[in-house]
Amino acid sequence: MKVEELLVFTILVAAVCYMPATVAEEQTHTTTTLEADLKGVKVPLKTDDEVVQREEQAMAKDGFSVAEKKVLEERAEKFTFQAEVNRLMGIIINSLYSNKDIFLRELISNASDALDKIRYVSLTTPGALGEGETAQLEIRIKSDPKGKTLTITDRGVGMTKQDLVNNLGTIAQSGTKEFVKKMQDTPDDASNMNLIGQFGVGFYSVFLVADKVTVISKHNDDKQHIWESTANDSFTVVEDPRGNTLGRGTQIVLHMKEDQEDYLNTDTLRNIIRRYSEFINYPIYLWTTKEVEKEVEEPEEPKEEAEKSDDEKVKVEDEEEEKKEKKKTKTVKETVSEWQLINETKPIWTRPAKEITSEEYVAFYKSISRDNNEPLKYIHFLGEGEVDFKAILYIPSKAPENLFDPKKDTKNTALKLYVRRVFITDSMDDLMPKYLLFLKGVVDSDDLPLNVSREVFQQNKSLEVIKKKLVRKAIALFQSMAEDF
Repeated sequence: MKVEELLVFTILVAAVCYMPATVAEEQTHTTTTLEADLKGVKVPLKTDDEVVQREEQAMAKDGFSVAEKKVLEERAEKFTFQAEVNRLMGIIINSLYSNKDIFLRELISNASDALDKIRYVSLTTPGALGEGETAQLEIRIKSDPKGKTLTITDRGVGMTKQDLVNNLGTIAQSGTKEFVKKMQDTPDDASNMNLIGQFGVGFYSVFLVADKVTVISKHNDDKQHIWESTANDSFTVVEDPRGNTLGRGTQIVLHMKEDQEDYLNTDTLRNIIRRYSEFINYPIYLWTTKEVEKEVEEPEEPKEEAEKSDDEKVKVEDEEEEKKEKKKTKTVKETVSEWQLINETKPIWTRPAKEITSEEYVAFYKSISRDNNEPLKYIHFLGEGEVDFKAILYIPSKAPENLFDPKKDTKNTALKLYVRRVFITDSMDDLMPKYLLFLKGVVDSDDLPLNVSREVFQQNKSLEVIKKKLVRKAIALFQSMAEDF
């Protein structure tokens, strides 16, 4: 064989021997790669869709499901406040209000105004109130310590999308004030509107205690919308994906700050409501949880018995009947949650004196003075002239121990001052002279000039006018007592 032929033969043999190994290696490599790829791929199972569906339906702390929150984020319109909000919010939170309890007073006052508005509208628009629960003019307050939220709901007039933008998006824009302006064309009806909010800043007191606020509102003329803000320079408004859940009215959800969670305590809320809003015209309900004792029957342990004759069976049945009548019971504690009416006491000073019985006057005295004794004497009158006001003065049956103490704090009096049935203060020395500070009672006026926070009076001669009339009536009351003796 020639050298050339031997070389070609050697190359062919080598090629034939190499090919199967290469193919095998390629097949092995392909199989290994495929297995690795399969391990990285999650093959969807039928149950995955069910898990996703359950997750989307799961409710969050704020009452929205995951799916609904996605809709809110996608459809929400972003607006900027129509004022220098960062500076103004700082003033409201740090300077305007001296007492953080005020936020609840402001929200209840706003809710009362909303209820007054729908009541007024219903006089001229049949069907405006709706039916069933929607027609119940009331305010409901519920705290959720676990979710760290406080919810205030009213069945008032509600707000349209544009109302939310205008009234809550513009600082110092009062929806109540605009409503009163519209009523000026019909003065006879407008005179009966005794609305509280006039400044348009009370709502923002919520940021004293909350770092985020959600307002859900439904007006008869619009769909239900959601307004939300964290007190920065913007807010969002979006149509509620849940549809109409309120019927009509407004629901405000406060997401409380970590250091303000005491306002989620039921007792704290009850005390604030009774102090500032006890005489609001509409019922205020608070969601309360308490433990009650309950009598329950003790379970009987089953006993194995041998077979008995007919006579024995009859005797056993008689014994069982007697046992049923004398079953053992035990007392257990049970947690019960219910709506509790807080403002049961009515503002009797708003009614004519001739319509009020002496029993009502005594009961009212005990409620405002926390005195179990009946008053010695009382007078109910209406002050008219430069300043209109209504007042009830009581002489307690027992003089206070520190009556003649020169160090007595003259600013802490037993005379409570209200403006439009909303408590303002009982700590001022401009309403009564020192020698009459033992008198108890209430003074209510619609004309008193307050500052924006409704905590402090502006310097005005109205207080001097009221003070003179109160002193004059008090002296007349003493003179009538002298005549009786």
